[in-house]
Amino acid sequence: MKKSFLLILSLCVLFSGLYAQTPEVANNCLSLDSCIALAVENNYEIENAQLQIQAAKQTKKAAFTKYFPSVSIMGGAFMSNKNLIDIDLDISDINLSSPDENINNLIQTLYGTYGEYFSDITANMQMINNGVVAGVTAIQPVYAGGRIVTGNKLAAIGVSAAEKQMIMSENEVRTNVESSFWMVVSLQEKINTVNVAMELLDTLYKDVSGACDAGLAMKNDVMKVKLKQNELKANRLKAENGIVTAKKALCVLIGIDYSDTLVFYEPVSSCQDPFEMKVDEKTSLNNRVESQLLNMNVEAERLKKRMTVGETLPQLGIGAGYTYNNIMDKNKTTGLVFATLSVPLSGWWEASYNIKKQRLNVQIAENTRDNMNKLLLLQMQQAWNEALESYELLQLAQETIDEAEENYRLSNDYYVAGMETITELLQAQTILQQSHDQYCDAFIQYRIKQSQYKQLTNR
Repeated sequence: MKKSFLLILSLCVLFSGLYAQTPEVANNCLSLDSCIALAVENNYEIENAQLQIQAAKQTKKAAFTKYFPSVSIMGGAFMSNKNLIDIDLDISDINLSSPDENINNLIQTLYGTYGEYFSDITANMQMINNGVVAGVTAIQPVYAGGRIVTGNKLAAIGVSAAEKQMIMSENEVRTNVESSFWMVVSLQEKINTVNVAMELLDTLYKDVSGACDAGLAMKNDVMKVKLKQNELKANRLKAENGIVTAKKALCVLIGIDYSDTLVFYEPVSSCQDPFEMKVDEKTSLNNRVESQLLNMNVEAERLKKRMTVGETLPQLGIGAGYTYNNIMDKNKTTGLVFATLSVPLSGWWEASYNIKKQRLNVQIAENTRDNMNKLLLLQMQQAWNEALESYELLQLAQETIDEAEENYRLSNDYYVAGMETITELLQAQTILQQSHDQYCDAFIQYRIKQSQYKQLTNR
């Protein structure tokens, strides 16, 4: 019994320091920060978000090219089985004239004398049955209703929105990894608690069995200790099976292969006072990624309205071109400069309705932003309340441990003095074990709530 009492005292000291111990970190031991870093590096959602950023940047580059001239090259060749021009001419339809007045007089004299002999004569003219044409033109937009500038602004917003979306993906991954990580740690701590309790019961079983053999204890006491040992073994088996599943799920999240040698460790020790992380939620609202995305959505709708208005405005451009053709067996080149002005007329009626529609879309985006900002503010306030509540529960759990340890010590003293039964001692041991399990759960719950509040306040 003295040995048992010494072991009980050792157990109390061990339980008190259980959550402050720091194991030697090996290569296969991963902390919470290490798991988050691996998840950010390997998670497919973050990889897709990075690809979305690259795609948005390409869209922005494509929009920038609208500032420069559009150049086009045209070329063609043809061959026809018949001449494209086939004309029959009456000789009387031919008007012969010359800048020289003497020649004109001669022509008129000849025609007056011999014209009647040629009145029935006709001529046939055929030409162009093949040819080659080519050309290049360049048009520089001067004014396009502001759509080029607006399009580039929209593309820039797309890049910023994609970057914000990636931050949201990272935050979601961090939250999932942290929840999964603490589940693993919780199961590991509970296994440690069970192992310590089993060491106590093993020693107690030897002492009670020896006392029973000596006629100082009843066989029933031995069976009660044995039943408690079996109960702890069953609990440990469930926890070990659960921890394998939890580790595999965590490995999937952080993008590594599962191994039986992997250890996930984070000290379950003292916690930060919640008031040390308290911030003004209204000030933090402007830094929330979600709020910034809502503002971007409003700005995007406003730019879309400008694009719609731009469709009703004139478009002006200047250009230059160079052409070549060989149609009548003669090479010919031509250079030209030109200006284009396009004024939409029939589209104004339709555009007026589109502009009104886009104004409504702007109003919808603004209303959505205002409402969602209220919900985001409420979300941060609720996260603070939950963090504060979980911290208070953690303090209560610590007080419960102190009371349970004292109760266990007194119960053992009474058992040694013959004032309590083995059942009451085992009950005190169960309460002590449960108090440490509750503390572990409360600690992990507070860490999760603490992390959520910091994340929601953009820290």
